[in-house]
Amino acid sequence: MSYAAAGAVITASALLMTSLQAVTGYFADRWNRIRLLLFGLATLGVGTILIGFSTNYVQILAFGCLIGIGGSVFHPIGYSLLSDAFEPGNRGKALGLGSAAGDIAVPVAFAMSGFLAPVLGWRNLFILWGLIAIIAAVILPLIIKEPRKKGFHLNATDNTKTIIRRLIPIFIVMGLAAASYKIASSFMTTYLNYYFELNIESANFTLALMMVIGTVGSIVGGTLVDKFGEKNTVAAEMVMLGVLSIVSVYISDVYFLSGLICTMGFFVLGVWPSFYSVIAGSTTLGARAFMYGILFAVSWSFGSIFPYISGAFADIFGLQVIFILIGALSLVAAFTAYFMFKK
Repeated sequence: MSYAAAGAVITASALLMTSLQAVTGYFADRWNRIRLLLFGLATLGVGTILIGFSTNYVQILAFGCLIGIGGSVFHPIGYSLLSDAFEPGNRGKALGLGSAAGDIAVPVAFAMSGFLAPVLGWRNLFILWGLIAIIAAVILPLIIKEPRKKGFHLNATDNTKTIIRRLIPIFIVMGLAAASYKIASSFMTTYLNYYFELNIESANFTLALMMVIGTVGSIVGGTLVDKFGEKNTVAAEMVMLGVLSIVSVYISDVYFLSGLICTMGFFVLGVWPSFYSVIAGSTTLGARAFMYGILFAVSWSFGSIFPYISGAFADIFGLQVIFILIGALSLVAAFTAYFMFKK
């Protein structure tokens, strides 16, 4: 399989997972969220298992799309359930812990897969991950119950002015944050390998460590939201990310730069609980999953175009331009948050 063909499978799965989140969030507000989450996990598991049994490229592409459809249910439902369970004052920390759980799972899953693939073979590895997802789907309704009655409504104060002043700025800032994350995750290992001749294993380890430190940032960021509010937290974290990224351009020592990149992870991922908290505070129970779905669909779709944009700039100006782009996007996000977020 060529790199382009492999990339097409990943892109198709990711686009479905991202774009369908508004749809799954919309239906989650009308139906039982636990059952819909169960259906999504089961679909994801079945699609993953079927890849293990695939015999041609068309099947892999189709089953990859099935994984994307199944994965689209989690963010709108998961964060709406967390938001419902915790009141303001504790909600930010809870959202931060939830975000950290997903963030730490990514490097852990890659590390486990890298270890298990030579032992089990790639087909059995897909089957194993799929079975884990299905088991989680079976256990889910036994430990989590739907905590509210159905209905779809916005808060009485959620008029057009409120939506414009609170939600649209969030979409803008989260889109810029998503773009920064996508650029960093797409090119950091390549930059360390190409410019500093760091072996690919060490470069990948640096990126994984950046993600791990980011999970700490998510927990701390959620706690800061509870104390200082979304506006101040987002503005401060995005300023720090922007400054660190721009400074990185001038670092010539690979170990110092690797440490700086890991530190950037604290702010790259630590800012997300603030966005989730704004949505929770701007909507009532009946509209929360839908709003989370829109938030993820819009912001991540916007962010997904930036690996291509940053790659095009890198072809012209050199790969160091990725740090300039991350810095510029982060500072614009900080400026937008400070002047457009409500206190």
